[in-house]
Amino acid sequence: MLSFTAAAATLLSTLLSLANAHMGMFHPSVLDFDGNGYDLVTPLSNLPFEQWWFHGDLNKPTPTSSFPLPAGGTVTVELACNKEFTSYGDSGDGEDACPTDVASYHAGDPIDDAQLMGCALAIAYESSFAAVKPEEFVVFSVNRRCVSALRTEFAVPQTMRMCPQAGCICAWFWQGQDSADEMYMNGFRCHVTGGQASATPIADPKPPRWCPDGGCVEGPKQPMYWANKQSNIAFSGEYAKKPSYNMKWGFRDGAQEIFSAGVAGGKVEGSSSEAYAPTKTVGPSGTSLETTAFVSTGVPTTFSIVTKTSGQEEMLSETYPPALPVSTPPGKSVPVNH
Repeated sequence: MLSFTAAAATLLSTLLSLANAHMGMFHPSVLDFDGNGYDLVTPLSNLPFEQWWFHGDLNKPTPTSSFPLPAGGTVTVELACNKEFTSYGDSGDGEDACPTDVASYHAGDPIDDAQLMGCALAIAYESSFAAVKPEEFVVFSVNRRCVSALRTEFAVPQTMRMCPQAGCICAWFWQGQDSADEMYMNGFRCHVTGGQASATPIADPKPPRWCPDGGCVEGPKQPMYWANKQSNIAFSGEYAKKPSYNMKWGFRDGAQEIFSAGVAGGKVEGSSSEAYAPTKTVGPSGTSLETTAFVSTGVPTTFSIVTKTSGQEEMLSETYPPALPVSTPPGKSVPVNH
């Protein structure tokens, strides 16, 4: 007869295995991070738009944390088949994204580098999940060897536009080779540090296309929305041509250049935020409006930026709010590079 300890361990292993076989991004900035954990890793397949877009979670509470994106730097994202295997749980080894189920990588057993399909981070310059439209997301970083471990590094472009006062919305995208036709998407709050107020988009992001022999879509690209009721790419259905974040679909490894540098002097140095506080916004008429935004309660960066659109001048803000609170579990270290 199993001892109580052994029985408990067996039960835990069984419960974790039920929530395995897939991958998701885990961080307090992720929409539904405080949910049951399995929803984040559930693959999206054959669903109507309102069910696959942000996992149908637009009615869930908005995260109060934000993920920092340092322009020209790198960030580390935790990807796992269960929250318990991340720094926010107690069952991981700190290296393996899914210690109990190698099949979750969808790249063979053992993992075959040739089957890794890559994953991407995309950003939309909206401040609420509900406001983001699919065509507004633009891929800014790709890691070709994703998912192959718990922690995945992404390079952030040197030139990035700063976010609106309430931050931006980002998302992580992935799909596996050794799997059914399905995509993965996790939305999260984010903000750019060290960004430029005057950085301008190179072009509107376009849907990518299969291009192993050339003819790839150049410039900024949208993430690949597929395997569901609404798609932005042409997928033949062939196993060997599955959507992937690599050169077969026109995505280079690393940072994707999506902005061109603006005028000199538009750079804003970011810092970490600890709480909400009011900030002052100056409108086109020069009147001051008190608005609630996410700003640093330490030493905020102050600047005056004037933009001209169709001959009109508008002061963006007197105080740049570079971050939302970033939660860290007790005794844990959040693997994010600042």
